[in-house]
Amino acid sequence: MDERTHRLPDGPKSKVLATLRYLRDPVGSIVDLGRRHGDLFTIPSLAGPIVVAAAPEAIRAIFAAEPDTFAPFAADGMAPVLGRGSILIQHGAAHRRARKLMQPPFHGARMRAYGATMRDSSHAHLAARPLGRPFPVEDVFRDISLDVIIRTIFGVATGERIAACRRGVRESIAAFGPLLATFTSLQREFAGWGPWARFRRLLSGVHDLLRQEIAARDPARPGDDILSLLVSARDESGAAMDEQEIVEQLFTMVIAGHETTATALAWAIDELLRQPELLGQLREELRPIGVDPDRLAQSPLLDAVCAETLRLHPLIPLVTRKLLRPFEVGGHALPEGVGLGACLLLAHLREERYSQATAFRPQRFLAGKQPSPHEYLPFGGGARRCLGAAFALHEMKIVLATVILEFELELTAAPARTSVRAATIGPRGGVPVVRRR
Repeated sequence: MDERTHRLPDGPKSKVLATLRYLRDPVGSIVDLGRRHGDLFTIPSLAGPIVVAAAPEAIRAIFAAEPDTFAPFAADGMAPVLGRGSILIQHGAAHRRARKLMQPPFHGARMRAYGATMRDSSHAHLAARPLGRPFPVEDVFRDISLDVIIRTIFGVATGERIAACRRGVRESIAAFGPLLATFTSLQREFAGWGPWARFRRLLSGVHDLLRQEIAARDPARPGDDILSLLVSARDESGAAMDEQEIVEQLFTMVIAGHETTATALAWAIDELLRQPELLGQLREELRPIGVDPDRLAQSPLLDAVCAETLRLHPLIPLVTRKLLRPFEVGGHALPEGVGLGACLLLAHLREERYSQATAFRPQRFLAGKQPSPHEYLPFGGGARRCLGAAFALHEMKIVLATVILEFELELTAAPARTSVRAATIGPRGGVPVVRRR
């Protein structure tokens, strides 16, 4: 291997300018980097250099590598938010244990049992919006997603406790914005003052609410909610998760599932309302199915609309890991400690795989060869693929079908630009709509 392979791939030189450009225009900045530097380039992030791979073969190599090759990137910056016990922070044996304990509730009949809650919550929250008055539809989807989390994951049933959980979670998420997430130097408490101190107080309140819910559970008689199943779960040695770990895993589910599902739904509505003919076709396919959540989720066109939404609008454009050992990709030998990212956005915009890649065309998922796991990867891949992927996709289908069948919405703004949130990217302005009937 010659000397050139030991150098990191080319890329922008200024970490500050690269970060600011991403904050201003996340999609445009990444697409421009791919155009200028090709399928392998280096971003000088504030947390260290990240080598970004966009070619399918490089992405396949990353996700097929031994899991212990990587650790979470910038874990020190996220640990004060999620906790050291969070599955997004853990790696190695601890991560494998947590994944085994947490995986069962998100699959099969248990997951499908939540369909009625998803449908009813969708109807209630959207019906509460007045006719003829503009509102960001993403805000409604956040309310629905949070309601689903509180009822199906936390298992909270009474109105007063639901309101307390909703208020605590909403305020804590709002307090942790993109600046605190990006500039970890701001994560300092100044004698109890400032945005970080406020966020920590709100987070402590949410943790207290979750501890109260854990204390109310009987491990010998688990309920159907995910919290009850986590309390009763045991690993191979018969050990349970302790209270703090459950609290941190539950809050991780909020962070990972609340904003992401709402954002994906907002993008789907934005695209569908701009294509009335496609919207009409989807409504006609769904109408004979009725209100059965399981049957709604099996609609081929609905599945294709969701798949195309996640292809064109990946919620996390770059899945990044930290190298724990040297790794070779694209002819470059990368040293330990460097960040290595699979770029979902650029992988989803490859013209050789997706004709008219920047156009919203769900039909591409109805006919022809389906993309491989390293060409279409909205939930990441490998040993750290999103644990709640099936749950999130099921919720997306049920909520979208309910909205399409029961409500008439109209866009009130031009196509949205993308903005950066704490951990994701989404439509600036939240996709303003009006409910007509």
